[in-house]
Amino acid sequence: MSKVSNDVYRKQLEILRVLSEYSQPVGSSIIRKELAKRGFFLSERTIRYHLKLLEEKGLVEGHEKEGRTITKMGLEELSRALAYERVGSILTKYLSLAYKVTYSPETGSGDVVANVLLMDKKFEKKSLEVIHRLYEGRFLPLPYIKVLDEEEEYRGIVAPKNKIVILTICNLTIDGVLIHSGIPLLLKYGGLVQFLGGKPIRFVDLISYEHTTIPPLEIFIYKHATSILRVLETGSGMVPANMREIPASARDKSLGAISALQKQGWSGILSIGLPNEAVLGVPVSMDRFGISMIGGVVSAAAIVEAGINVDTFAPHCLVDIKDMEKIS
Repeated sequence: MSKVSNDVYRKQLEILRVLSEYSQPVGSSIIRKELAKRGFFLSERTIRYHLKLLEEKGLVEGHEKEGRTITKMGLEELSRALAYERVGSILTKYLSLAYKVTYSPETGSGDVVANVLLMDKKFEKKSLEVIHRLYEGRFLPLPYIKVLDEEEEYRGIVAPKNKIVILTICNLTIDGVLIHSGIPLLLKYGGLVQFLGGKPIRFVDLISYEHTTIPPLEIFIYKHATSILRVLETGSGMVPANMREIPASARDKSLGAISALQKQGWSGILSIGLPNEAVLGVPVSMDRFGISMIGGVVSAAAIVEAGINVDTFAPHCLVDIKDMEKIS
């Protein structure tokens, strides 16, 4: 499997992982449901294609109409792959996605990093109303979304039956623009920022990106620790945010790149510190400055606060911004 692309490898590895959890043959429809729970939204046709490739490599075995099972070789391949999954893998994934960004603030075009929100179709209207409230409060990185109706497919993402997928823009896109401007950065923390009187005051919880295999901001969503809707109503509450550090020598160039993004409607910057100055109460390393932004998962967190069950995969993929619809 070493000769296939990273994206294909990840999908095939996850299929092997699903098969390893069953003692009996499994069909593509069950595999599809299990993959969706893990953030892989593939059509049954695509799954059958990958299963055929895996069978040709001897990693899975076919059982006619009953489905497939994983072979001894498949278990060995899965074991080797899992051995490479280590602390820091989340950070690597994030930076890899940011590096693939092609969005240009000069033209307002290109690929952006997107989050995937999966929910029952009956909650579509209410969820979009929540996202619109975030737009009015300038809590979105950029007010663009894409909605996939049930069974609709886009770039390998398929909305399951009776479900919809909402794609929102992640602030990792901003990191991507900075990286391609020649600005080195370090993603440091994901956490909760306390708001009082409509203004960010301080981080109250932090998780280091370097020391976790779980997306930090998703943890706060599942713990129901955010209170974004209350911030919109009263000005006080907890908002998911993250923080990165940049060398002090690149501060002027960073400010210029962020200014260009803001002219295109980007927002969500909470604080930009001075060199060697703490940001929202969090110290920065010597000869660096910090930037804190509202997390791209803000839409998912607010939707959960509204009482809607949503599966969140953030960040997840790249989307061409021209394929998205601007919120108005």
